[in-house]
Parts: sequence; C-alpha cells; structure tokens
Amino acid sequence: MDEKLLQYIWKNQLFDGLHATTTDGIELLLINTGTINSNSGPDFFNAKIRIGDTLWVGCVELHLRASDWNLHKHQNDAAYSNVILHVVYENDTDILDKKGNPIPTLELKPLIKQDLIAQYNYYMSSQLEIVCQNQFESVPSQVIGSCLNKMLVERLENRKTTIDSILDANYNHKEEAFYQILATSFGFKTNSEPFGLLAKSLPLSILGKHKSDLLQIEALLFGLAGFLDVEPTDDYTAKLQREYLFLKQKFSLSPLCECKIWKFSKTYPSGFPTIRIAQFAALIHQSSALLSKILEVNTIDELIDLFTVTASDYWTNHFKMGVQSNQSFAKSLGITAIHSLIINTVLPFMYAYGRWNDNITYIDKCICFYSDLPLEDNTIVRKYNVLREFSSALHSQGLLQLYNIYCKPKRCLDCRIGIHIL
Repeated sequence: MDEKLLQYIWKNQLFDGLHATTTDGIELLLINTGTINSNSGPDFFNAKIRIGDTLWVGCVELHLRASDWNLHKHQNDAAYSNVILHVVYENDTDILDKKGNPIPTLELKPLIKQDLIAQYNYYMSSQLEIVCQNQFESVPSQVIGSCLNKMLVERLENRKTTIDSILDANYNHKEEAFYQILATSFGFKTNSEPFGLLAKSLPLSILGKHKSDLLQIEALLFGLAGFLDVEPTDDYTAKLQREYLFLKQKFSLSPLCECKIWKFSKTYPSGFPTIRIAQFAALIHQSSALLSKILEVNTIDELIDLFTVTASDYWTNHFKMGVQSNQSFAKSLGITAIHSLIINTVLPFMYAYGRWNDNITYIDKCICFYSDLPLEDNTIVRKYNVLREFSSALHSQGLLQLYNIYCKPKRCLDCRIGIHIL
C-alpha cells in the first residue's frame, strides 16, 4: 500500500462504504469524496460527508498511518484547520487538531478488498516493461481508444509547450517559429541540431526575398551550413560560391560553423545532410506562405502534396558536393519522411495554432489527420502491437505517450487502461 493507491481508492470509493464508521464508532455516509488538490494543503477539498447527524463540507487528508499527521506536523499548520475527516489505511494513534480536539478518522484497511492491493503490488514489483500486458487483451476497444485519444492530446500539449518557447524567442512571429521548427525536423534524428542552428542563422525574411530563385536559396543554405568552403570542382559549386559570397556580404551573414558538425555516418545516402538541405531549399522555393497553406488544407493528401519536393537536377547524380555518384535518380523527399515531418512537426504546430486562437477547427483537423496517417513503426509501438492491432498515427503517437509517461514509470493509477483492469 502507498499513498497514491490510497488516494485512488478514496477517490473511486473502492471500499465498503456501507460499513464505514469513524474510529470512535460514529456512522459515516460519504456523499462526495471531494476534488483532489494538486497544490500544498489537504489532499481533497470540497468533500461532503455526513458524520452522525451532521453534514460536513470541507477538506479530507489521507495518510497510510494516522501518526503521519503528527510526523508531517499538520497539527501546527493552519492550512489543515478545516479538515473534516482524516482517512487512513491504519489507525495507529489518536489525532488532535490545533485546538486539541479529536479529528474524525476513517480507517480503510478493514474495508478494502485485499486482492486490489495484491494486484497493485504485483504491478509495482513486476519486471515487465508493460506490467498489464497479460491482461491487455481483456480491455474493451472503447477503453483503449479513449485512452490513446487522451494520450495523443497530452503529447500535443507537451509539444505545444516547446513550440510556445520557440514562439516567444521569435517575438510571437509564427511563420519564423514554424520555419525554425520545420528546419530542425528536416535534419531528422541525426542532423536536427545543425539544421536548427542553420535556420536560426538564416532568417526567413532573407530567404523570402529570394524565394523565386532556387540557386540563391541553395547558395544561402549550403553556404551558411559550411559546405561551400571548398575548392570548386564543377560549375554548380562555383555558381553557388559566387552567389553566396555576394549574399553573405549583402546581408552581413555569419556562417554556422565548419561543415564537420553535419553527420553522414549511420545515415543512408538518400538522407545525407546535403540531400536534405537541397530538398529543404526546394520546399522553400515552391512554397510561398507555407504555414497559411498548411492551415487551409482540408485533406491529408493535400497536406502531403505540399511536402512532395525534389532536390534540384544537380543532385540527381550527386550525394555530396563535387562528388559525382554512379547512381542516378531524382532525390525526392520520400513518403516516410513526409509522414514523419507531418506527424512530428506540422500537426503539433497546427494544434498549437488552434489553441493560441481558441479555434477548435484546427484542433479537430489535426486529430483527424493523425487518424488518416499510417501507424509508425518503431520499437515502442511494436511492444504493444503484439498485444493488439493498431492502424494509425493517432495510435502510435498515443502509444509513445502511454509508454514513456505512464507504463515506463508504472503510473498505472493515472492510466485509463490500468484503472479499468484494477
């Protein structure tokens, strides 16, 4: 038994209330357990309880043992002066309030079914990564669906907090914030940091002045990324260098740093940072007012079309600057990469935008688009996929939140699936 479980039992009235009395034998009728208090002070407030012939409304404090009241020095704390009931698992001593009067106490130990405690203790001591996995199949689909919807919204709220900080750093300029977040995501896992630094060193306002000229956009991006600090070996590289030197001086730009911060190892050639920068340049070139277009789309296919881009012709037979490859094919942004950008960047920003403007349309559209995207394939999703079939990105994003925030730290009492099983 721990206080988390005790609070859960009290909140959900998982005890024999028909035989509940105070420790001095007075009949007790629980009308309302109250609202849990997440701040300092008693555990529940606005509880409504009839003790004997008197109806009381006030706070309830919970402890594993009655003596914890004195251990925590509540008898000297005015915040606990309006406690109408002390709920304990074991009543090991009599408790008095600040004025020396006895506090009505309810002992729950004889009123709780022990199999509930045994099940909870089994979960807490289990070595399984997902402690309820053996009972998972018995959970109704409605409960799982409701849980994963809640998990997705929680995950989006967490993402919104990060987006809010980036927006604040950009003085509430939404387009600039989105551009920086999108650029960071374009680096995917391996090169997200240098891509983010690149976007910060090259404001969207400067790129916007050259959106009609793909070569100039490439020159700015490759130049500030450090890839043009080489002896040119072909016309394309030489043209980029000339454009970059002119634009660098015109806008007083400072290079990101040496190109060695970009990682090529452990990356497929089609995902090399040079290819991603060329694809990002193509996206900037073809997507005037990209954020506005994203917010206006009505179908997931329209959203995917906005990110369907191909690097310029030079990259058809190149993976690195100045090094011709014997493989020749158009370097288009793959559908898996597009899905990843939409799932991890575009839709969280759409959700945040809806929250900023108190516009449920964007929030609903965001949730629907997650339902329209395919299930992601990763190690965490596969842990659950052997237990039940899932089909969409709504499920996979919900499962990521469920595993990291609830299953891994064993927060079973805060999880709808865990609560259902218990």
